[in-house]
Amino acid sequence: MSHTTGNPPVITQPVQTLPPHYQRHAALDLSQNKTALIGLNIAALVLFFASGWLVLQIVPLLRPHDAGQNVSFGGTDMLIFSVALIGLVIFQIVLHELIHGLFFWIFTRDRPVFGFKGLYAYAAAPNWYMPHTQHLIVGLAPLVLITLAGFGLIAVMPLAAVPLLMLLIVINAAGAVGDIAMVAWEAVQPRGTLVHDTGDAITLYRPDVAAQ
Repeated sequence: MSHTTGNPPVITQPVQTLPPHYQRHAALDLSQNKTALIGLNIAALVLFFASGWLVLQIVPLLRPHDAGQNVSFGGTDMLIFSVALIGLVIFQIVLHELIHGLFFWIFTRDRPVFGFKGLYAYAAAPNWYMPHTQHLIVGLAPLVLITLAGFGLIAVMPLAAVPLLMLLIVINAAGAVGDIAMVAWEAVQPRGTLVHDTGDAITLYRPDVAAQ
């Protein structure tokens, strides 16, 4: 913790007990806000097509030697491809949430909670109040790491693996729409804001100005 003499301290590390001079500021609970949940799913669909277009522009730059070859998403056996696609989606969800969980653990050194509710999976740290700057890193980590790793593999893997890697990047980007919305919301919060993340609900707490 760090503070200015005479003022209540501003919390800069995760804590398990909310300091008494912190007050609830705002909350987003997807289990209670169906409108927000539907809106995020619509945004995910838009992001799927937008990121798909962007990936199609980037891949030829990473594989200029394959510029004359077609990248086929169907192949000769649609059944095999369909099974691989289902497996890819499951893999993406698990990997995405594990990365969230890893960064929760890095900051709290406590085992995160994983769950699946309705249309979304989640990782959470319900026993902690985290500085919003750290929670921003937790939120962005899967999108950044999977995207970078995916493009890195596209550049070196055999051409046959490229379609699934492209889909991994696109599906992960679309699946990160909730993370992106959360990051946009938290990024404008003032220094010292704490985040309580229970998975389907995120609550923000700020120092009580009247107490300073």
